[in-house]
Amino acid sequence: MTHYATDPLERLYERLSLLGKALGVVCCLWIAVVGTVLIRDLSPDDLKHHRAPQVQERVGQCEGDYARRYACAETILVDGGQEGASAVLLRLCVTLFLPGVAWFMWRGVMTRAEQLRTMPRHSWDEWPARVFKTN
Repeated sequence: MTHYATDPLERLYERLSLLGKALGVVCCLWIAVVGTVLIRDLSPDDLKHHRAPQVQERVGQCEGDYARRYACAETILVDGGQEGASAVLLRLCVTLFLPGVAWFMWRGVMTRAEQLRTMPRHSWDEWPARVFKTN
């Protein structure tokens, strides 16, 4: 049986905890849906791997003796690999950055709410004695 907290800070903490669970679900859904869509939509041209038509076409244009053709092809493949990795990492960052920021900010809010909830409280009748320190 749940009890209804009468302390406003307790109620606030309970509501924030419930909101935190909802935020966790939203973050997981964001990662699942957006991550799937962004990674699924990568084409071979975006990845620029060695079998991509653009890369094959550029490698086919390398001319000269074997050493020059090899150096040309290696440069094209290394550049394409770096661009492909950049495309994947950018999409991964977009997928994880927003939920990560939201979650870390939420943890800060919950830490502060926990501090407020557990700090010692004084009655309203005591405040003049504490403020004016009358002995």
